[in-house]
Amino acid sequence: MQFDGTVTMRKFILLFFFYCNCFAQNPPIAIMIDSITSFDSIPEERKFTIHYSIENLTDKEVSFFLNPNSFISNSRASMSRTISYKIFQNQEVMEMDNIFINKRAKFIWDEFEKAKTDEEKKVFFKKHMETDLDVSKEDLILKDLLILKPNEKRLFSKTLLWDKKRYFKIDDIEYYLDEIIPHYFELSINLMREEFKDKLSAEEFQKIMTDKSFVKGWFTSNKVEINFK
Repeated sequence: MQFDGTVTMRKFILLFFFYCNCFAQNPPIAIMIDSITSFDSIPEERKFTIHYSIENLTDKEVSFFLNPNSFISNSRASMSRTISYKIFQNQEVMEMDNIFINKRAKFIWDEFEKAKTDEEKKVFFKKHMETDLDVSKEDLILKDLLILKPNEKRLFSKTLLWDKKRYFKIDDIEYYLDEIIPHYFELSINLMREEFKDKLSAEEFQKIMTDKSFVKGWFTSNKVEINFK
């Protein structure tokens, strides 16, 4: 009997995609952008409000590490427990991490620079960062443990500010937000588990590794148009 490597490989590829599609059709959770509203509070600034949701698609409780109230550009989100975003100009990804301004961060930084002693810095962190310098990495991670009941859907919103600048240069790459071309916004979450081994105690790490409700994986939302016109 002659071995047909081409046919065998073709069957393998078909089976591979069949099984991948089966698993992909049944993700345990979903992140969805429900709407994006915009408002020019002042002529030089546009305020976007991103309304989004995270839903447990199963009839069992699920848990994972995530700070659902923090956004970060996808280009800087490799090991982050926050929600990452992408901006598309038509179909092209705009790899910009400084398009949105953060007035609170600037205010906090100015306040931090005023702290001179260790005690003043501890007071600062307790006031502005909802933590202090004595809190361990493990405590910070465990604080971001999110638990969703069966079929539970949680709604969130995030406000982002754009100062209407259109030209950006990152290293040697230049970007320009076109006034006419449509733009789209997308969210992703990278839910990790093994990656926290060195940041958790052996006991806590063992707990999440044996917890069947613990979810990991990469989940991406729908794309919704965002108004940069």
